[in-house]
Amino acid sequence: MIMNKTKLAGEILADAFLHYPLMKYAFEGQNEIARSKNLLHLYSNCANACAKYGKVITTENNKGALIWLPGSNFPLGLYREIKSGMATIPLKIGVKSTLRLMNHDSVPESWIKKNAGGKMGYIWCLGIVENERGKGLSRHLVEESIAQMKAEGINEYWLKTEDPKNVIIYQKFGFEIMHKTIVKSSGIKSWVFRKI
Repeated sequence: MIMNKTKLAGEILADAFLHYPLMKYAFEGQNEIARSKNLLHLYSNCANACAKYGKVITTENNKGALIWLPGSNFPLGLYREIKSGMATIPLKIGVKSTLRLMNHDSVPESWIKKNAGGKMGYIWCLGIVENERGKGLSRHLVEESIAQMKAEGINEYWLKTEDPKNVIIYQKFGFEIMHKTIVKSSGIKSWVFRKI
């Protein structure tokens, strides 16, 4: 059952992030078919890592997914990346795309790690398939993830986005912008949020 949920989450997230600004940058020059294939590999591995070191949540209608990590496993680090299969990502999606993602994500994620408290949780990825957006699935997934984190003693909830459309959505969910920056390596703006 966990593997089915993990596989499903990878598929949902790959679909949801197909047109995401950071993914268009990471897979620059690739058509949608190639980008979709690479995103499936990327997010399947991310979901697998969260199945081992955090949590994977999918909606009942299988149209939304969220993966999160407790602060003790954020960022994953090399050992957990190897154990979860994430070390295969560069072999599958290419070194250039991997480095673009790593160099970009290291900036907001390092800021979070430096500024978060000891009992933090990180909503790593949240995605809804395109034709199901605006129906409350994101709110449901965020609320469920926070309930799971609270049950584990976590009292700070962090996430980031590179899509300006998400900024208002996360603010409506009670998240506060803590940091925003244009990441030099990518030229893409990143917003960091916290809810306490």
